Amino acid sequence: MNRFAIQKPYKDPRVIAEETLIKSGTPRLPNGYGIDVEKIVREFCGFELMHIAGLELGGKPVLGIYAHTINALLVEDDCPEARKRFTIAHELGHAQLEYDFGNAVPMFDLPEMFGCIEEDEKLGPADELKDGLRRKKEIRANQFAAHLLMPEGLVREIWSLEHQNVDRTASALCVSREALGYRLRGLNLS
Repeated sequence: MNRFAIQKPYKDPRVIAEETLIKSGTPRLPNGYGIDVEKIVREFCGFELMHIAGLELGGKPVLGIYAHTINALLVEDDCPEARKRFTIAHELGHAQLEYDFGNAVPMFDLPEMFGCIEEDEKLGPADELKDGLRRKKEIRANQFAAHLLMPEGLVREIWSLEHQNVDRTASALCVSREALGYRLRGLNLS
């Protein structure tokens, strides 16, 4: 990067996820608990959302793609529903954190698309120092997705209602056990 280039100000993934939930009206799935991420993507952000079996980028399989030039999110359709929901939220995180809802001109050079593989969605804050800017963007998109799909108050409420049962809490939130496990650890609930 040019040393004179203007950098974007830091955006806290938690704050941006909370703002997204508030501004979108926190839409819920039919079960009354899970966050309706597809509704947020389509109705609040105005993105096209495409479910595609065998999704690839450059000949390599990917879970999701955010293409800012056409305001679209593409998600691999041949995976479990909880994985798809996290991938959609993750790609929305790229849109929110890097492109200000996909409507702003970037202030520094970014790729035309974010294509995310399965390993990207397993990255956490401890991985941030291992690689450069791309890894940091993937970690921040994961943090956004976790806060969007599993807001702290909702997690605490359901965790209590479901008597601290991981399977029932994950089912109520429509997320994977793995994603919920990370979130519970982050909230010091496990």
